Amino acid sequence: MGLPQAVAVVGAGTMGAGIARVFADAGASVRLCARRESSLEAARARLGGGLTHVRLTTSAEEGLQGAELVIETITEEVEAKRALLAQAEELALPEAILTTNTSSLRLAALADELRNPQRFAGLHWFNPPELVELVEVVGGEDTAPETLETLAGWMKLLGKAPVVVRRDVPGFVANRLQYALLREAYALVDAGVCSFADVDRAVTYGLGARWAAIGPFETMDLAGLEVHSAVAENLWPELANTTEPSPAIAEALESGHGLRGDNSPEARAALRERRDRVLRALRDLR
Repeated sequence: MGLPQAVAVVGAGTMGAGIARVFADAGASVRLCARRESSLEAARARLGGGLTHVRLTTSAEEGLQGAELVIETITEEVEAKRALLAQAEELALPEAILTTNTSSLRLAALADELRNPQRFAGLHWFNPPELVELVEVVGGEDTAPETLETLAGWMKLLGKAPVVVRRDVPGFVANRLQYALLREAYALVDAGVCSFADVDRAVTYGLGARWAAIGPFETMDLAGLEVHSAVAENLWPELANTTEPSPAIAEALESGHGLRGDNSPEARAALRERRDRVLRALRDLR
């Protein structure tokens, strides 16, 4: 199986431009669509050397015509996505696979107007798409197993690490894991056990570093399941189970500062640079 040779990416924001670059760098012909020319101009820098394989257009019709794979990454609004996917079904190849990059909407709500929902799935990328290897391949109620298999195969050819999510649950897999950890992290800070900086240090220099090498279940196998069982029995009842977000989030929003203090454009740029540097190093190590 080879990569799709005609890929339409609709939405040229941070995610769309990065996704287009991944396919273009692999040699696929990509059409990157946006409503505004300014969005396409901003995307040029993200495309880098892959720009030679990308056609930029403000016409959805031009971008979708004859596509073998469609990746929708527009605003998180049900009606806008449904309309675009229905249009894509009309203009793309009859055998095309239609996907959405949604991270919060149920796939069933987006597939309502599709004639062939068997060829529709979630394809959830993570920011920045060109550096993060994980991609969630999400099946809806009517998604055919062959559609998931094809998408997972394409992701592997791109050098990605696909996770096939067989049930459309809110948050899929990665965000549910992330927010479970965040709930406990906020609870520890709110209870005065540690600071936000301490939590970041514990993850960056401990859990995150170790889990970047081997996963949490592999870590438990390595540590010994007898120890794991005993610790789980002791800690499970103690973990946070609140259903309300931490008040620290609202306080940070009201103050205009970040959870860690300085949230200026300069501070955010420095964080982004550090994140990308580490992600590149991890990718090159695998």
